[in-house]
Amino acid sequence: MDTAKYRVLFREDGAVTIFSVIVLSTLLLFFSLLIDYARIAALHKLTEDAVRSSVRSVLSAYDTNLYDKYGLFGRGGTEGQKLFAEVLGANGEGPAGSDQNGMRMVRYNLESSTLLAASFLGSHDVFARQVLEEMKYKAPIDFTLELAAKFVPIAGAMKEASVTVNLLERMRSLYEKREAHLDKVLELQKQSALEVDASGIPEMIPLQMQSAAGEHTAYGLASGYFNYEAKVRQLETLPVADQDKAAKEIEAYEARVRTFGSELGSSSDGMLKQAVDRQKEAAKELEAARLLNEEMLLLVQQADGQPEHAGYDAVSEAAGGGIEPNEVPEGAAADIKQMKEAADELVKTEEWFTDYKKELEGQGAAAADIERAAASFHTIGLAAVSKPMSITVGDQLNAGADRLRLAYVSYEQSYIRPASILSQRRESLEQGDLKKKLKQQEEQAGSLWKQARSMLNGLNAAPQSGEHMHVFDQVSELYHNNMLFNQQTAEASRDVAFGVAGDAHEAAERSIALTGTLFTGIADVLERTRDSLYFGEYVAHRYSYFAPQYLRSLLAEGSGAELPDAFALQNQEAEYIIYGFHHPTANIAAAYGELFAARLAIRTMEGLIESRNLGHPLLILSAALIYGLKRTMEDMVAFTEQGSAPLSKYVKVELSYTDYLRLFSLMHGAGDRSSMARMIAVIEQKSGVVLSAVPTGVTGEARISMPLWFVPGVMRIIGGLGLLEGKVVGNRYETTQTIGGSY
Repeated sequence: MDTAKYRVLFREDGAVTIFSVIVLSTLLLFFSLLIDYARIAALHKLTEDAVRSSVRSVLSAYDTNLYDKYGLFGRGGTEGQKLFAEVLGANGEGPAGSDQNGMRMVRYNLESSTLLAASFLGSHDVFARQVLEEMKYKAPIDFTLELAAKFVPIAGAMKEASVTVNLLERMRSLYEKREAHLDKVLELQKQSALEVDASGIPEMIPLQMQSAAGEHTAYGLASGYFNYEAKVRQLETLPVADQDKAAKEIEAYEARVRTFGSELGSSSDGMLKQAVDRQKEAAKELEAARLLNEEMLLLVQQADGQPEHAGYDAVSEAAGGGIEPNEVPEGAAADIKQMKEAADELVKTEEWFTDYKKELEGQGAAAADIERAAASFHTIGLAAVSKPMSITVGDQLNAGADRLRLAYVSYEQSYIRPASILSQRRESLEQGDLKKKLKQQEEQAGSLWKQARSMLNGLNAAPQSGEHMHVFDQVSELYHNNMLFNQQTAEASRDVAFGVAGDAHEAAERSIALTGTLFTGIADVLERTRDSLYFGEYVAHRYSYFAPQYLRSLLAEGSGAELPDAFALQNQEAEYIIYGFHHPTANIAAAYGELFAARLAIRTMEGLIESRNLGHPLLILSAALIYGLKRTMEDMVAFTEQGSAPLSKYVKVELSYTDYLRLFSLMHGAGDRSSMARMIAVIEQKSGVVLSAVPTGVTGEARISMPLWFVPGVMRIIGGLGLLEGKVVGNRYETTQTIGGSY
């Protein structure tokens, strides 16, 4: 071996040893740090899995009652904090049966653990998510195949019925107002004629010939004028004894002429003033009728532009999307549409009103003719007694009396007896026996509606149970508490207006409006509007409803004495959720009121088809409403006997009460926050569990430590540089793991 190499390698002064120690100690330090760092990384993975496993174990303890009855997951069973700590501890000890004396690279100690609730089932967002998860596979199949398809066949006919009934009802309302104004015009014409007849003028004109004239009539004065004129001429030639008598007779005649002329003038002036006033009033009423007629014309022109009927079209189009419709009579929708187009028969032409206005002016002119004839006779009479020196004055008086008589006779024949013009006008306004038939139908429809309304109001009039009221007070408090928990303002209960309809026609309008909303809800479902459908189906599947059979005694006997026991909340949970009244009978009345409305709309559609041959639009409308009321009452009886009724005489499928409830839930928005609060309130009242305190998610936090094997001081320095997720305390490494989980 080379001597130089030997001296370097085998020096006896210790330099190589020191060098070796330095190199080896550096390696040892590096590997020790590497080992502890690897242990720390393994610790993080181990503890993360342990905490996650512990959180899952906590969530595995759920309330089985909530799940079984409502499909909802919420924490229950074993206390969560205890379960969390036990599972964490078990994970730290290692697998069961492992060698506890052997060396484990990573063995941690659980310093502390905390379990926090992350979300609660009473939260609307959480509740909604769970409901949607529960129903996402069930609702579309149930609804689309079982229910929506049943309405497809009648959608087209119902659309036309909706448009037609809406149009005809609005037209009918304007028609009745217009006819009332026209009746007032005719009444004012009659009143004016009666005032002319009662003016005293007829008694001043002998309507026979002069032979029948009295001395205090126009003809009487005219015929007496010749004797008067002769006496005036002979006065100075008469003996003195006879002059005084002749002078008194002359004065008496002149007094009669002046008095008669004054009375005639006063009567004719008063008569004409009254006639002018009546003509102005009649013209005003006629103008009001004309304006209403213009509104009717506008309604006809706008009948096809109603956007609220889009739901019917969407449901009709579903027939081509795999849904097999039943057959409705061919041309049913077209027949109803023709009735709508016939509504313009109710509108009068502008020329009709122009002619009537001329008629009013003609009656006024006829009264003015009488006044002018009376004034002319008065003038001739005064002239006759002022200068009684011409026999032609007597002829003028006779001619004046003739003019007065002819003027009055002309007026009398046209407006008093036989009143030819007014008779023709009355026949024109009554349109034959149309108004008589309409009145008869209105009375029949009113009678039927009275029966229906009595039935519907019978629900509200049923005796109340204090126990049931107490339960509703409890659920009301729970509802408001849940709304407060979700930072929502409690909404007012929905006002179901159908039950307060004033008459059969208003009920028909409301039922048509309700059916339009119903078809819109079906269309939304068919167009994949998810949430409202899912919530509606959830209510139908998970909550109780009021069985129609409970109402059998009310409909059959008119007695609701047996109903109070049936009005418990446990028998009407679905109705309460849909309508939200905190009263034992209000939700039932609302539901069955809407059921009646839905049936009435469909049956009225049938009635339009059945009555299409009656001709006049309003006769068709009234007859259709009578038909609809009769059949709807029969349907309500069918519901109480068997729980269902045919959808229509043209579509032979049965729809149950629960089917309609599912539709009503769509109409009222089953997924809104107020409805969810009521769903939650019912669950809380029934189960005794406050969902606002039931966690659906938890966050677990564990503080864990592990002894360091080598140089903790160096690891502390590394931790200070931010390279570690935990911290070094003494000779131990501490870290905190936080993991969240939810159902």
